[in-house]
Amino acid sequence: AVVSTQSTGQSAEQLNVFLSDFGVQRIEIERILEKVVELGSDIEKKNQLNNAQEGIGKLQTLLNDALSYLPAYDLRKSQDTVTTLTEKIARVQQDCLPKKKFAFGKKKKAALHTKAQEKASVKNETNKFAKYTGDVIYENKSSVTLDIPKSEIHKKDVLLKNLTDCTVNLHSVIGTLHCTNCTNCTFSIGPITGSIFLENCSNSTYHVTCQQARIHATQNATFYFHVSSRPIIEDCKGLRVGRREQFYGDYEKDFSEAGLGETNKWSDVDDFNWLSKDHSPNWQLID
Repeated sequence: AVVSTQSTGQSAEQLNVFLSDFGVQRIEIERILEKVVELGSDIEKKNQLNNAQEGIGKLQTLLNDALSYLPAYDLRKSQDTVTTLTEKIARVQQDCLPKKKFAFGKKKKAALHTKAQEKASVKNETNKFAKYTGDVIYENKSSVTLDIPKSEIHKKDVLLKNLTDCTVNLHSVIGTLHCTNCTNCTFSIGPITGSIFLENCSNSTYHVTCQQARIHATQNATFYFHVSSRPIIEDCKGLRVGRREQFYGDYEKDFSEAGLGETNKWSDVDDFNWLSKDHSPNWQLID
């Protein structure tokens, strides 16, 4: 009983230290982002945004080190905080340091969409990550192989949208990756220093290395992960999860540059729709 009491006290102390350190780092990132919008120089803005991104890495390290003792509620809340701040950094960067976007695919003709249709589209939008655009965009492709040059995507935020029956090779260090409405595709993805966000994808295979994985409204998909934190799924069915074993020529060099480390939580999936201690029926490990 004495050991149990000591153990409980130690866990409580660890939790308090974590919450304090995590909170301090979160406030520092928010302070940096508030400061960015007031700066006049693009160089200063870029430096501060880099500091904010480094802060995200520190938050993720704190979270990874605390996985063994964090209660489920605090773990989920902390993971959501990291995701929210990561997305906020991307938005601030896009507002303060707008970049010329590369758009690949057929452009929709404005004549085909009335203002009423556009308003209805926005009103009916249900995508969790639909607000994101990206520095580099590949969209509206079918039955093609996309060998995307490293020079176009290196450390950038990439959006893949409306792809069908495609093979996609992103062999570079990437900032973040958003993948929306992709069906019957195969993805070979270089190390992502931030997060991969998937939504409304199906019947596809992903070979991916990343800091964090958020998967929403996706069905019958296969993931081969190297991921630093627990993969998070929500409103998903029929997912298969395995350890990443397929790589490309410069992968080791890119992995070292990304600085993700050897921690791999590929099999520790957190299903937000499944609170029972029993295994979620929405995903399974690959034999």
